[in-house]
Amino acid sequence: MRAHYLAVKSRLLEDTALTGKVHDTALVDAVGLPVVGTYAILYGGAPDVLDDGRLSSVQAATSDAEYVYTVRSVSASADGVRSIQTHVATQLVGHRLVVTGRSCLVEQSNVTGIDWDRSTNPPLFFADQDFLVRSSRA
Repeated sequence: MRAHYLAVKSRLLEDTALTGKVHDTALVDAVGLPVVGTYAILYGGAPDVLDDGRLSSVQAATSDAEYVYTVRSVSASADGVRSIQTHVATQLVGHRLVVTGRSCLVEQSNVTGIDWDRSTNPPLFFADQDFLVRSSRA
């Protein structure tokens, strides 16, 4: 599981425009307020599906798996969100991830519209992109 997460994160960081902008959690300042900036938050973990497609086979940690990773793009402007989304999609969609002993293809599965958090000043814009990683034995 960790290897898949790190492969997604590594793939994102291959784009120099995303260097220092991909994080595991939302960014907050010393007093706990959201940081106003342009960055991405990578969510994901355990596989949503483990299945080898055989009725006589039981699930195993090495079974074929489907992981869903959500990337939340955050910025002080809607255009900043679109910029991060473009870089993220370019890095992930249709690419194969490097995970030892696995073959992993990435597809985009869902995108939300851009919304904003009015509780911050200035408001922060954000949108989510979901990516499906199909992982099978190599």
